[in-house]
Amino acid sequence: MNIRVRKVFPSGGGRRAKAVAVGSMALAAALCLSITPAQADGGGGGWTGTVPAPPVPQDDGIWSTPEKIAEFLASCGQDCTFTPTAWVGEPTEGTPTRVGDYRDNCLTENVDFNYGEAETTGESTVVGMSVGANPVSVLPKIEHTWFKQNTASTVTTGTLKPGETGWIDEVSVTRKAKGNWHLNGVDQSNPFAPVNTHNSHGPHDFTDIEGDITYKIIRVQSRPLTPEEYTSRCGNTSPS
Repeated sequence: MNIRVRKVFPSGGGRRAKAVAVGSMALAAALCLSITPAQADGGGGGWTGTVPAPPVPQDDGIWSTPEKIAEFLASCGQDCTFTPTAWVGEPTEGTPTRVGDYRDNCLTENVDFNYGEAETTGESTVVGMSVGANPVSVLPKIEHTWFKQNTASTVTTGTLKPGETGWIDEVSVTRKAKGNWHLNGVDQSNPFAPVNTHNSHGPHDFTDIEGDITYKIIRVQSRPLTPEEYTSRCGNTSPS
């Protein structure tokens, strides 16, 4: 018996279905290319979806001892704000550094002398800190108003008597203080705010933390000119 095999070719419907699918993809691609950023976020130009808050770690022992707190605060940088509240030790001064040139009074009356002539700011400026035995690598945000009101030995103006010379010293001072630290948390209003090992634990406040603060002060100095200096600088043998 002879068996004949007949090849059955697919109807045109398969080709049409494939063509329709390709056309749909092309249409979708065209539509995607035509969507503007404003349309993508709902037309308002901002984020419209619900952004889950970043997870806040549970207490994992990072603040379990004063030493660990000091280590944490010493590395929190700009994620922390430090507000000093009181000095708890006496200041230790470093070696003064003269700023600007000497100013000689070769006149017969007093003259004013101030820090502006040395192009300085005259403000107490924090230049270093340590918490416990941990040096602070990046300074936190610091409340400078307290320093301006509670920094002793800052002299920014003076008077030169006839026959005196004046100069301005910049002095480094280290002193122990206590204060309060505020750890900022993650900015929940910004879905793209960076999360790090510090702000992920905030917000949190630490009170009465002691540490060493190093700051600079400006001091106006003066002394009488020696006879030799007066002769060479003022051109006279005496201030009269």
